[in-house]
Amino acid sequence: MPELLRLAAEGRVATLTLDNPPVNAIGSAMLAALERVLAELEAQPEVSVLRIRSAGRMFSAGADLKEIGTWAGSPTGPDAMGSWLRRLHAAFDRLAALPMLTIAELSGSALGGGLEMALACDLRLAAEGATFGLPEVKVGLVPGAGGTQRLTTLCGIGTAKRLILTGETIGADEALRLGLVQWAYPAEAFRDAADELAHRSAALPGEAIRAAKSCIDVAAPMAPAGAMAEIAAVQRLLMMAESRAALDAFLSKRPR
Repeated sequence: MPELLRLAAEGRVATLTLDNPPVNAIGSAMLAALERVLAELEAQPEVSVLRIRSAGRMFSAGADLKEIGTWAGSPTGPDAMGSWLRRLHAAFDRLAALPMLTIAELSGSALGGGLEMALACDLRLAAEGATFGLPEVKVGLVPGAGGTQRLTTLCGIGTAKRLILTGETIGADEALRLGLVQWAYPAEAFRDAADELAHRSAALPGEAIRAAKSCIDVAAPMAPAGAMAEIAAVQRLLMMAESRAALDAFLSKRPR
């Protein structure tokens, strides 16, 4: 079985590499691997910076829709979907709560659950050519792993509605303008810029980073009611004929 996630540490910098080709889809196996990695990171107080990157061209296309498709229309589908989403929420909440500085290095596109993972990080860097979006409405669903909550907190209600209600994808420059990412670089300069940020941050006093992060996080906590609303919405939509048709069309790549 492929490793899916690789965690390596060098001094005070840890690097988590997503390696589930071709698009780093997040299914049950990837989620279980993420839960194991988070437990490792929570036990490493010496780490002050965590970099998350992809081994492939895409950061992550999001949830494994083939797996979700097996739940659509099934009598047990909403329960299975709800259980999976609660685990995914918990994992991204753990990622957001890590005491170290977390940096999503988006050298490729981050869509759906992939963008929701990046939104759970403290900082995001984008490379030219990458695209970003929460396109779940196109398959009859909604962002179900914190996207409606974290994007709204980060970029405001107007931007959240623009991206979520239309399913629009945007490029690196527009993501920077909207505040979705903090830096955008030409592809050829991206890796050096990411290295410089990680090592410059790791040279700062770790306890100061942890204290500052905890203070900032007081200002914008994830609302439990919002998380519950996301999960309930996905469970309900999963059983609707229109959503099942949209999901089936996407999976079969039929034009709609």
